[in-house]
Amino acid sequence: MKLKIIQILVLIAVIFVFISVVGCFRQEPIAIENMILAAKVDDNGNPTEETQNFKENTKEIYLVIKVKNMQNTDNITVKWTYLDKGLEIDSKSFTPESKFTGNKIFKIKISQGFPFGNYEVRIFLNGTQLKTIPFKVN
Repeated sequence: MKLKIIQILVLIAVIFVFISVVGCFRQEPIAIENMILAAKVDDNGNPTEETQNFKENTKEIYLVIKVKNMQNTDNITVKWTYLDKGLEIDSKSFTPESKFTGNKIFKIKISQGFPFGNYEVRIFLNGTQLKTIPFKVN
């Protein structure tokens, strides 16, 4: 009888260990919760002046992407294009060193200011395009 109880307890312990180990390896999928263009961001990385219409000679434009459960195997790439000239003006990528949740800020800067015209930023997650955000400088 004691042997049977010990076998049952060992079996229960093995089941709990298995569930714990499997739970440690289970990862929540990455989620992109928001993608916002802004003229400024605050000290916490939150957009403060959301817009898709920027003043001519604006020197910096921010793209704030709110990410949840990003792993070091995930990658976000953004490509900025000046549509009027058909010119890709910048491209940036981000792969975290460890699990990342929060705002990832992509900033594009032109020291002499953005010229008047139509632009877009394309956002890719792991090589797949998620969204294109058009914007204007006028």
